[in-house]
Amino acid sequence: MVSGVPASGLLTGLAGGCAGLGLFVAARAALSGLPRPARAALWARAGGAWLNGQVTSAAGPTRARRLLLAEDLAIAGRDDAVHTAARLGAALALAIVAATGTAAALPGPAALVTVPLGALVGVALVDRPVRQLATRRRQEARLAVAVYLELTRVLLASGLPLHAVLRLAADAGHGWAFEQIRHALTSAAARQQPPDTGLDALAARIPLAEWRELRLTVTSALRGASPVEAMDSKAIHLRAAEAAAARADAARADAELELPAAAVALVFVAFLTYPLLAALSSTGLTP
Repeated sequence: MVSGVPASGLLTGLAGGCAGLGLFVAARAALSGLPRPARAALWARAGGAWLNGQVTSAAGPTRARRLLLAEDLAIAGRDDAVHTAARLGAALALAIVAATGTAAALPGPAALVTVPLGALVGVALVDRPVRQLATRRRQEARLAVAVYLELTRVLLASGLPLHAVLRLAADAGHGWAFEQIRHALTSAAARQQPPDTGLDALAARIPLAEWRELRLTVTSALRGASPVEAMDSKAIHLRAAEAAAARADAARADAELELPAAAVALVFVAFLTYPLLAALSSTGLTP
């Protein structure tokens, strides 16, 4: 025993300190060769990954996927850890701006509202481009799969084999969706696998219902179903789904036009009533 501390405890503490120092030195050596922006990005990504793990543990996998925008990020091709770090940075920045502005203009309990509101606005600003890109790619995938199946049906009617038709139809299109289909078919062919295996990997990598439906259609055609009828029926179904989605988007846009007016009215009422309530509170006329 040394100064009232057991020797075993002292050795354990020294071992733990040495281990921590070793990890710090190893991490510093690993990052020392990187430029400062790269090191900052690496630390930010590590922090975002840790925060994602904490959210998943606390909320569960299903709710965490919704909170972290996992599907939109996969469709947009963004890294989830980097996006979480960007969310956190924007939330902190706007929360500080809101706290500073509130302290100068409206001292008092108003900061309890403005600071969380500023953080939420920061998160929304970071999420907005990802949501918009994911929405555009969903719409593009619906249209591209419908066109791809229509091209496949026409080429099959000319007497070409199914495998050649799938590749020719993919080569005929342009854009992000057709590029994903070509990549899936090329990867499957390079591994000497059937085309539906590549489409299955595409559906697992980018969670879009259109990829799963395309894989099921190609699988049924490969297993002996009439390719022309399968492609034709699925193309008709996707065109009807796209028309229904367009009508729903138009209705949603009309409803969203009413929200800003209601929000402005609510803020205006709050702007008028808050000084009055503050004056009444300062004079002691309110209970």
